[in-house]
Amino acid sequence: MKKSKFTLVIVLGLVLCLLCGTTTTFSWFNRPEVQKGDSLSWNGEYNVTNGKNITAVTYAASKDDGSVYDTAPFDFNTLKTVSAHETKYFCTEIKNTETTPQSISLFLNNSDNNKLSVGVNSPLRTYRRFTSDSQTSYVFKAPCNVNKKNVYVGFVTADYLPENLQADRNSLNPGDYFLHYWNGQGSGDARVNNSFLKSCVEYTLATPGYSNFKANYDISYCTIPYNYNNVKMFKKNKDGGYDWCDGSDNTNVDTYNTVLWFHWNNKLTTVYEQTKVNGELAKAAGISSFYSKAEAVVGETFDLSAKAQGTVTYTSSKTDVATVDSNGQVTAKKAGKTTVAVTSTGAYGDKITAKCELTVSEEPAKSSYIPIVTNMKIEGTTDSDPVVTKVYWYIKNDTASDAEYSLGDLQISL
Repeated sequence: MKKSKFTLVIVLGLVLCLLCGTTTTFSWFNRPEVQKGDSLSWNGEYNVTNGKNITAVTYAASKDDGSVYDTAPFDFNTLKTVSAHETKYFCTEIKNTETTPQSISLFLNNSDNNKLSVGVNSPLRTYRRFTSDSQTSYVFKAPCNVNKKNVYVGFVTADYLPENLQADRNSLNPGDYFLHYWNGQGSGDARVNNSFLKSCVEYTLATPGYSNFKANYDISYCTIPYNYNNVKMFKKNKDGGYDWCDGSDNTNVDTYNTVLWFHWNNKLTTVYEQTKVNGELAKAAGISSFYSKAEAVVGETFDLSAKAQGTVTYTSSKTDVATVDSNGQVTAKKAGKTTVAVTSTGAYGDKITAKCELTVSEEPAKSSYIPIVTNMKIEGTTDSDPVVTKVYWYIKNDTASDAEYSLGDLQISL
């Protein structure tokens, strides 16, 4: 009997240890366990949606050991002192009220890098000093959510309209038309660009019911968020209002990326087709995510590739400072500043461009951007109450003298 009780105690102890090691918002023990690590990254893929409806509130510990936290948010703008070898603990609560997951990074702005360190206790344990004498290499990247892609709109040329509809074709002004887009995150409207990219592009409709129809179209475009996939056309009417256009909804605009206006049954209607150039499937311009700022040391090679579609090219405004290859791999050449740009070019020459300001230093930089966590997945809400993700982190004074600090704003990078 005693042996059975002893075995039960051991099993319960192992279960408790497992819970402590795998749960991010609960522990039987105090938070301030410091474990060294050479990375401050939270592994995961960037599945950023529209970058909206992310909120974060930070609380400071009310006990020196970090086991209890204040109920009022922390004031980041007040100058404070951290004593020699003292640690200050914080908890940042992050909410995502979107229905889909998003990836975020948390940075703090610290002007006293030589004295302070930053670490994370949960959801991972890391500890790292940010000082120029302790770094042999340094790369900082601030991701940004570009979230743009084009959709083509083709208006049938007058040669393919009966006489009684010629006036309708001549009055087709692209700027009078809008593309309504929607999905689980909401909806919006995008105006069709009031000019043509290319004229007399031939399409043979593959849509059931219209497969014997071949005509030439003048191609225009409009720009919608990258992550939206449902669209339908509408236009201005003579009374100044708007009318939905004949034709069905398109729920797969990434595949059927061209909206064609053509004549059928004595009226103009719309249909959705795959974009083809010389018989090959092609994409419109589009960039989902890139970077807004970056910092590196001379000699570093690092990745600044974008998530994009179409034909993607990269350029550096000052190739003596840094070069970039066709895959977005950057090599820092000398100290200075340059702009690394990514351009997505679509099937008909439409372009979307995003730019990243890159600073290259001779020595490891004393960056004002200190990561708390990078690329951490925040789950979406499934009901009216969003999931709260908690990040427990701390700053530490590793020196033998007091240090004043003002963390500035806690920055969220999407």
